[in-house]
Amino acid sequence: MPDPLLEMTGISKSFGGTPVLQNVDFTAWPGEVHALVGENGAGKSTLMKILNGVYPRDAGSIRIAGQEAHLRSPHDAHVAGISMIFQEHTLAGTLTVAQNIFLGTEPMRGPGIVDNVKMNRRAQEVLDEHGFHLKASIEVQRLTRAEKQMVEIARALSSASRVVVMDEPTAMLSHRESEELFQIIGGLTGRGLAVVYISHRMEELERIAHRITILRNGQCVFSGEYGSVDRAGIIRHMVGRDINELFPKLNPPAPEVVLEVRGLGDGKRYRNISFELHRGEVLGLGGLVGAGRTEIARGIFGLEPPIEGQVLLNGQPARFTSPKDAVAAGLGMLTEDRKTTGIFPDLSLAHNISIAALDRVMAGPALKLGDELTQCRELIRSLDIRARSEKQTIYRLSGGNQQKAIFARWLFAGSKVLLLDEPTQGVDLGARAEIYNLIKRIAERGAAVLMVSSDLPELLGISHRIGVMRNGELAAMLRADATNQEEIMRYAALERVQ
Repeated sequence: MPDPLLEMTGISKSFGGTPVLQNVDFTAWPGEVHALVGENGAGKSTLMKILNGVYPRDAGSIRIAGQEAHLRSPHDAHVAGISMIFQEHTLAGTLTVAQNIFLGTEPMRGPGIVDNVKMNRRAQEVLDEHGFHLKASIEVQRLTRAEKQMVEIARALSSASRVVVMDEPTAMLSHRESEELFQIIGGLTGRGLAVVYISHRMEELERIAHRITILRNGQCVFSGEYGSVDRAGIIRHMVGRDINELFPKLNPPAPEVVLEVRGLGDGKRYRNISFELHRGEVLGLGGLVGAGRTEIARGIFGLEPPIEGQVLLNGQPARFTSPKDAVAAGLGMLTEDRKTTGIFPDLSLAHNISIAALDRVMAGPALKLGDELTQCRELIRSLDIRARSEKQTIYRLSGGNQQKAIFARWLFAGSKVLLLDEPTQGVDLGARAEIYNLIKRIAERGAAVLMVSSDLPELLGISHRIGVMRNGELAAMLRADATNQEEIMRYAALERVQ
């Protein structure tokens, strides 16, 4: 048997006296995909950032291909043959794709002179080799989030020679793009590289992982062959308790139509969109990245108002030219980019919850802090948002708790229609189960939910109906209990509206 490419032994790390990793061992072998899983805050990303030289370890040792490694910076990791695709984009928006791929390792044609022609050619070769349909010369700030993720992947692949770490690499990718990534991973392991794969998506791990290590509260609680523990066992190790059912059973929706869309279009990204949303219904909206799903939700909410068609709310025409109009009419929206457009990172948990309905906690121009805390405290308790107090700054909470806080915001505001864009993106399985139960509770209270999602099991598991988008059109409207992933993908990729 070959020697391991990577050996991390007894790794410990604390921040401000708080232990984040405690005596963790992790080993990766040539030609394997090693899944690293755990809830948000379990220490997965910290362990890999230590490997990538971002953080120094407090204790423990690292060996790369049998040699002791002192990784004091990402450059040291690069030299050692380690590349990492971060969950959060680390790209420079004003630089080109090629400049980002070779940032710090640019080919030179003289002292201090970058060989741009050579760099662009090599970058385009990397992109073409892996099937990424991007131009090396385009500025990154002009790309979609999915395209930026492809650049992150290309940058890692351009320099990897031993270990590639992928932290939630498919979070921004469509089903088809994820399939292409899995083929790339197969090529990497076929060349003898080790791939460390961090993901909350069990169906992905079941397809590609050879071994699995599970962290909980900064400690390793399981490590072994993938398949030696079933999905329920993995979840139990991760969260320290049993989750009997990921997707709760939904009650049938009411016949009453709350929101109706007729012939909606923005003249560019979607057109002729018509559907009805019933009280108590969860309507999923699926399709490939770029099909127009997110743009429809943003159009309805007034972020990017449509130029044609009509929105009816409770049977009455409604036109929202801004989110303020939509919120006043009883709509709420959870955006796909929680950190940029969802939370107010420097405000407290309570302020983030009350901010869409401040009139409930105001006395003239003054905020009644006592009333705000009292009203928010009940929502924090009922949604099981885990924080030290209502006054804790929200950016210090885990992703799952931040997401639940945004749900609490719209419950606080009394929203009757919720537009959810990728509601479980970047949250762990335990929080995901809680969010699905929360969506069920919201629907049972009589709200109508439109949910955009790239996760096919999620669409099937927590929707009554699924609208499938293709090239800006609504290609099909399917009953969730009478369809499957294959049919959804067939409409998303192949068929047009008849």
